[in-house]
Amino acid sequence: MEKYAGLKKDLNVVKKQKIFKAVKGDAVDELWCFHLNKAQLDLDVKRTGPGKYLFGSRKIMCKIINGKLVVRVGGGYMSADEFIEQYGRIEMLKAMKESGDPDFEGARASLANSGGGQRSGSNPRASKAIDMSSMKNLMKKQLDAAVVYEDK
Repeated sequence: MEKYAGLKKDLNVVKKQKIFKAVKGDAVDELWCFHLNKAQLDLDVKRTGPGKYLFGSRKIMCKIINGKLVVRVGGGYMSADEFIEQYGRIEMLKAMKESGDPDFEGARASLANSGGGQRSGSNPRASKAIDMSSMKNLMKKQLDAAVVYEDK
């Protein structure tokens, strides 16, 4: 019994899923809440204005283009599902770190092993993960093997 007490304790604790409610009449907010509820994130998301949100610690802007909800990222747009998948884990990690959650290191390690929050297929080199020291050694070997032509 003592061996499984910790697991039994975890099973008895039921985590409540956050349910996001939209402002009626705001199509952007209704779609955004739909995507957030579908993703089942445990992250603070606050509406700061029409189409503007605070997604964890990140300020974002959403709008509907061609009937799809998109989020402004850099100089372009990303679909809401892709954005939540890619940046949701990162923002959850930030929140865990700020709150001093003891599970932070384990969550960070699992995020690093899963590709750093990148979408699968978005980076063709993601399957060939390489650490910085290996990258430096590889670059040094390539530089040493380079042929130098001199002007005559």
